[in-house]
Amino acid sequence: MNILLIHANNGFRPSTQSAPLGLLSIGTYLKQRGYQVRVYDRNADKISLKKVLREFRPDAAGVSLTTMRHIEDGTAVSRRLRELGIPVIWGGHMATVSAELALLEGSADYVVAGEGEIAFHELLQAIEQKGALPQVKGIVYRENGAVCRTPEREFADLADFPVIDWSLVDPRKHFSAHVCCSRMMVLYGAKGCPGRCAFCSNKSFHHCTYRKRPNEYVIREIEELSVKYGMDGFEFTDEMFGLNKAELYDFCDRLRALNLNVVWGCQTRLGHLTREDLQYMYGAGFRFIFYGVESGSPEMLRRIHKGINLKTIERDYEYCSEIGIHTMSSFIIGFPDETEAQLRETVGLMLRLNTNTLNVMMFFPIPGSEFYHQLVESGRLDPLRMLAQDGPLPTMGTAANYSHVPTRELRVVQSFFHWRTFWSKNFPEGWEHRAVAAKTIGESLRMIVRQGFFGMFRYAFMSAKYFLSTAWYAYAYPGIRKKYGLSFRKGAARKEQPC
Repeated sequence: MNILLIHANNGFRPSTQSAPLGLLSIGTYLKQRGYQVRVYDRNADKISLKKVLREFRPDAAGVSLTTMRHIEDGTAVSRRLRELGIPVIWGGHMATVSAELALLEGSADYVVAGEGEIAFHELLQAIEQKGALPQVKGIVYRENGAVCRTPEREFADLADFPVIDWSLVDPRKHFSAHVCCSRMMVLYGAKGCPGRCAFCSNKSFHHCTYRKRPNEYVIREIEELSVKYGMDGFEFTDEMFGLNKAELYDFCDRLRALNLNVVWGCQTRLGHLTREDLQYMYGAGFRFIFYGVESGSPEMLRRIHKGINLKTIERDYEYCSEIGIHTMSSFIIGFPDETEAQLRETVGLMLRLNTNTLNVMMFFPIPGSEFYHQLVESGRLDPLRMLAQDGPLPTMGTAANYSHVPTRELRVVQSFFHWRTFWSKNFPEGWEHRAVAAKTIGESLRMIVRQGFFGMFRYAFMSAKYFLSTAWYAYAYPGIRKKYGLSFRKGAARKEQPC
């Protein structure tokens, strides 16, 4: 069988075109079992669906929908495939949490709920041999007008999945600029996280489990991407990196032994890595880390189940500063029932936190999260209406506001920090801020050109709209800025260390 695996367009976000790791893993798994596989990434491949179908002639197609940004394009592509009589199988997080809706409104024939490698393979066998679908665990399908869901599939041992076959895509299309590197690739070394954050869907999707890939597999991929394709940096997309310290140190030793000229980074939980851990990682090329701080309010940190306190947060950032590790931080404002006093506490932490890059996001109820279920159960959120909406995830004021803080104030706070990050001299100056900004702009322009004239026009319009909106809310409401202690006056700059 010819199997076409499609990564739906995410709404044209040129600076975030990471490789479709889930599809690559499934594609490698199927390829080793005799299937002809083609991965079609509609974010990076400048080729039409019509041409792909004419060249490849698929017998079945899998469509990956990992976030709500993929729904609009994924739905349109799926409907076209079904019109041509090609069976469509949805997979990914958004497909898992909206499986029944997808089947009822006609976008897909089948949905693989959860991990896809084994379930996708068994489903293809059942389709090809006209076998019994109820025997395939972890799928959702329609039969006689009714939606049927088979028993959940047990998690697999990641050692049973092969090393990713990078020949299924052109890795160079997925390089991006980052700290100390210009050809960074996103990789994964583990799945899942033991955390139970109320805003995250980890509990429903990964059941708060953590599974590690063998270090040998990851190292082989790093070596291939570096030697064969010129990768000079990589970032782990793991929800929590380095849970097992013995495996962490083993990875660093293996990477150092390769003697590759690469830098790397990860995201992990605050309070998990000690100063000694970070120093050891630095010796193996570790240069940047992403921390999800989310709130500066002790009460809100408790409500969202972060399991950390302000002392731990500020201590870990000092560790990174002392060692020379670039820190990236995320905060979420507008949590359900968040008060103005709690928001002021968060703003206070953002202003004093010793971080290099700071991203402020408006709260959005991710399907499958604890907050999502609470809002649905209380009648404050209609899941069918939300999942049926077109377009990207709300960011600047388009999301519903479930907090006790006026939406305008949330927008001003978010816009202030976004504007300051790129323009204000109050933001710590140094090699890394200017370099990353220049690299990111250059990479975005290259990806825009690959999208053609329409893509360039669309991106220019989106960028102008975002720029003007951010500038307006950052400067037009001095009273709100004063209320939260926000000022563009220059403060103390942080001393930076070179790569």
